[in-house]
Amino acid sequence: MADPRSARGERAIDTPLIDGEALARAFAAGAEALHRQIDAINAINVFPVPDGDTGTNMFMTMRAALDDVERAAPADARAIAQAAAHGALMGAKGNSGVILSQILSGLAALQGASPALDARALADGLERARDAAYKVVSVPKEGTILTAISAAASAARDAATAGGDAEAVLAAAVAGAEDAVARTPDLLPVLKEAGVVDAGAQGLFVLLEGMLRGLRGEDVAAHSGGFGAIDASWIGATRRMHEDDGAKAGFCTEFVISGDRLDAASIRERLRELGDSLLVVGGGDVARVHIHTQMPDEVLAYGRSLGVLTHEKVDNMEAQFRALAGRRDDAAASRRAAGIAVVAVGAGAGIEELLRSMGAAVVRGGQTMNPSVGDLRAAIEATGASEVIVLPNNRNIVMAAKQAADALSIHAHVIETRSVPQGVAALVALNTEAAFDENVDAMEAAAANVRHAEVTLAARAAKLHGMAIREDQPIGIVDGELEVAEETIAAAVRACVARMIEGRAAPLVTLYAGEGEDGASAGAIAAALRAEFGVEVEVVIGGQPHYPYLIGVE
Repeated sequence: MADPRSARGERAIDTPLIDGEALARAFAAGAEALHRQIDAINAINVFPVPDGDTGTNMFMTMRAALDDVERAAPADARAIAQAAAHGALMGAKGNSGVILSQILSGLAALQGASPALDARALADGLERARDAAYKVVSVPKEGTILTAISAAASAARDAATAGGDAEAVLAAAVAGAEDAVARTPDLLPVLKEAGVVDAGAQGLFVLLEGMLRGLRGEDVAAHSGGFGAIDASWIGATRRMHEDDGAKAGFCTEFVISGDRLDAASIRERLRELGDSLLVVGGGDVARVHIHTQMPDEVLAYGRSLGVLTHEKVDNMEAQFRALAGRRDDAAASRRAAGIAVVAVGAGAGIEELLRSMGAAVVRGGQTMNPSVGDLRAAIEATGASEVIVLPNNRNIVMAAKQAADALSIHAHVIETRSVPQGVAALVALNTEAAFDENVDAMEAAAANVRHAEVTLAARAAKLHGMAIREDQPIGIVDGELEVAEETIAAAVRACVARMIEGRAAPLVTLYAGEGEDGASAGAIAAALRAEFGVEVEVVIGGQPHYPYLIGVE
């Protein structure tokens, strides 16, 4: 068999074994490659539903895997692979993330006593990864990520049989996955109809290609344009599907069950009655569930009957379809190519990932954790753009953001967003084809149109604005003013929303659920708001500290 590296115009290196350090480096580079392609992969996501989150889900799953890898390192390849598999299982997001977690699980099931991966062990691992991926999908479909892992495994086996080293095996797997991606439209009619390749297959190719670069010690950033370019026509072609499939909306529901003698097959059989796109992985004391359902409360109730639920997430897919169809289909790469970059401040895994998916470079910060002028200046400079828009997203960060912008020679402008909802609205208004000043005006107008509130617990007893407030009582701060004190967090959210929607025609309410709030509680609050006020409500699992809910009304 010819060396796949020569066909790709790349220099072969001598890598007989992959030790723990090299494997950790490869995983990190693969995650970085995914991160750089999130928007593009999301934009071509049409199967099994066009919810536009495959890139995000695969990256967040790899990010969870890396968290465990970083805690395990330094260690041998066996321990690194097992750490990645555990982290991915616990942090898997969406269909693609759950399947990816099983691919990593297959890789981690190393045979023999060797602490490092040789060519044969890597080929064996990819074949186990293929088998694990197919096993978890109740009705396997070709033309998906399954086709890509199958082709990668077959090519890897051929390379190992031909006497290639571990690096040659991984290079062969990359080439096999790349070829499979190109074939996906011929295998799945919905892809051919949309004129795109499969997003999950593309994501796996990007991951493997990044891992190969990392194994070679190459800089992933230097190759970020080479991870299987996303044709611009693909992105436009999927827009209609995102519009048309809103009628199929349900709730993407995910959670982890911790219990005793959990049986994945039995769980799968019960939940099959409640939805589709069902994946159940794990077993024993931990199982992860993913399902698309119209009855998320019933699904969660069943899960709780089996054990303790964690990592709960309930996403309204109709809102995702609408967002992709009309508001968020501009990739970060095209924004930077236009010479305009955006730096946004945010805290919480969900909020940070949302801001990144919309094209912003994120500085972690918010209430009680304000970034410094130096942090903000460094983030602005790191964009490499000649024109930068800064979204502080907190009233206490506006001054520092202005100082950072004023200290630079490039054209940087601070839009005084005082909340995450305002920052998100501003990002939605960004137009890559417009001039910088036009974007500033449009983004400022969009932010100004958003009313915002924070629901939190009172730090101490006080009498303010005619209200006697107890310590730890749920309170609501509307547009910067304390206006609400209620007995429960849900009641405080309701009272804030009632104030903010007054006088607004067909308002859209967005709830950002923070630490300690799961998908079930957020979903229940959203359902109550829809029933009482007849408003559209989107739920984002933001994960922000200090505030159980941030609320935006536009």
